[in-house]
Amino acid sequence: MGHLEIGLGQSLHIREERLSTDAEPCRVLYISDVHLRRRRSKHFIRQVTESVLRGSPDLILLGGDMLDQATELKHLKVLVAKLVSVAPVLAIGGNHDRAVGILDVQRAVEDGGGEWIERKTVHHIHSGRTISVSGPSSTVQPTGDVRIQCAHNPRVWKTSRRAGFDVVLAGHLHGCQIVAFKYRDRLFPGAFFYPYNFLHHKDGESHLIVSRGVSDLIPIRWRCPREVVLCLV
Repeated sequence: MGHLEIGLGQSLHIREERLSTDAEPCRVLYISDVHLRRRRSKHFIRQVTESVLRGSPDLILLGGDMLDQATELKHLKVLVAKLVSVAPVLAIGGNHDRAVGILDVQRAVEDGGGEWIERKTVHHIHSGRTISVSGPSSTVQPTGDVRIQCAHNPRVWKTSRRAGFDVVLAGHLHGCQIVAFKYRDRLFPGAFFYPYNFLHHKDGESHLIVSRGVSDLIPIRWRCPREVVLCLV
């Protein structure tokens, strides 16, 4: 993954994070920072759908910043409907979604068949194990065999790592698009400005996994592939 990427033509990278030794782990696909926008939405829908089919997830989490413009709400509904045909979809909002109108984004997700979990925790049963997924504003103490927090901004790690979660998923930073080197789990030079510019970091038994996201306003990346993250938990 050391090449320069200009444009949006390449397929999304599926980054696999194996967090379980279970013989039949639950395949949780985390998708963030799609940034649906005019003249790009259909392309992104196709790329995300292709990555979902390749990843064969049991559960899909949408981690915010799904769109940049209110005109793309209809495309968000289409995307969610396509994903729901593969696996259950749970979603939260990001800062771009809030700028568009978080209630409108929630409605588009729900109209597409997804479930909005910003303030709640849901449970998914897989091979006799309970996978709990909490939104960033859930006040429910996490329980279950695997406890996941679906967030957007990785700064939640400051408190979430001590809140009883096994896995905290976030996006938002896009890996800062250009990576010169990695030091103590952080990606530089972005980590000079954003302390949580990790790919994967661990504190005790809690893991922080940060996606580099699906797209950017300026589509130029170096050593920072556009991606979705497949967690085997």
